[in-house]
Amino acid sequence: MNKPARIISVLIFAASVSVSTGCAKQETKSPSTNETVSSIASKPAIKKEPGQSDAQHSLDEIKWNEVKDPLIEDGMITKLKAAIAAFVSNNLNQFHAALAPDIGAGHDYLLEHPVKFTSIAEAIKEKDRILVPVVGERLNKEEGSSPDVRYTFYFEKDKDGTWQIVSID
Repeated sequence: MNKPARIISVLIFAASVSVSTGCAKQETKSPSTNETVSSIASKPAIKKEPGQSDAQHSLDEIKWNEVKDPLIEDGMITKLKAAIAAFVSNNLNQFHAALAPDIGAGHDYLLEHPVKFTSIAEAIKEKDRILVPVVGERLNKEEGSSPDVRYTFYFEKDKDGTWQIVSID
């Protein structure tokens, strides 16, 4: 499918989602603060950049407290959680903040492909790097592609000894 057709399809889908969920909007009183809270049919709040679509977003179903790999240190988990949270919220600024400062925008395209992140696979030591595979499932099933996905996050220590995500494959 060419790019203009894909954009039109996404816009039509977004409009249909907007129309179908419009009837499900409800307002409730928050018991702790007595404020009026507006919610739309179990749809999570997503912090978006300008121009982003409501149609797709990633999910984090990783059981972070069960990650017990001797190669994965706490600092790496913190960076990994931040990167996955950026995927889930589809927040480009948060994504850049989770990566090493000199990475740039080379991995931005990953946010365009929504994933349900399900687990962390066994980490691998490669010279001075630690490779941490994050397993998931594609949420936009394209014809001919596998629903399973695995992003490998490459960690290296910076000159201060802090783990940084230097690449994602």
